Formats: sequence, C-alpha cells, structure tokens
Amino acid sequence: MKNWIPLLLFLLFCISCENEQEPSASIEFKTGIGYTYQDATISKGSSITVGIVADKAENNLKTYNVSVSYDGALNTITVQNFTISSDENTHYDKDVNFTVRNQAGTEKYYFTIVDVDGNLVQKMLTFTIE
Repeated sequence: MKNWIPLLLFLLFCISCENEQEPSASIEFKTGIGYTYQDATISKGSSITVGIVADKAENNLKTYNVSVSYDGALNTITVQNFTISSDENTHYDKDVNFTVRNQAGTEKYYFTIVDVDGNLVQKMLTFTIE
C-alpha cells in the first residue's frame, strides 16, 4: 500500500495542473457622460459611443474587435478591428463610435479582447431599436 502513495500524490498533482487556466484579461465599459454602457432601447439611426478599458492578466493584449449580430442571428459582422500596439499591450483604452440601423429590431454588439496566447475576454451590449 505504501508504494501507491507517491503515485497517488503524483496523479493528484497532475490532475490539478491540467485544470489550471491562465487568468483572462479584464475588460470594462466606460460609464461616463456620453458613453453607452448597458443594454438599452434607442431610436432608429442613433449614434452611440462605447468605450472600453482592458488590462492584461498574464499575457500581453493583442487585438480588439467589435462585432454585431442583427435580430437574433448567430453570425456576427465585424464593425471594427484593432491591432493593439506594444505601447498599449498591458493597458488598452478605446472609444468606438457607430450608428445603429435605421430600422426596428435588435442589435447585439460584442466587444472582444484577445491576448498573445489567443485567450479572449468579451462583453456584450444589446440594443432594441425603435
């Protein structure tokens, strides 16, 4: 029985190592005056500004993507895509201005940060257009 104890400890150690995940970057919406930062009902053709602040966890930040899906569609369309410079790869601050469609429906916007290892963190806003 004593011969199994080191093997058991080794296996438990290996299992715990496999379950560890790298910490993800953080992304938060700016909440100041003039920013849209929560789900909302807005008028057709309205212009909005969404600002984000992202900070690296373990790995440097690489890209920032804003995409949208319309009326519950599963596919998304890229609105804007940014490569994060080496000057900004630990702390990234970006505002994006866009105009919603001039028709009633829903628009879901996805704000995605990807780090150099391909890990991503994402926030989403849903707008009901009237």
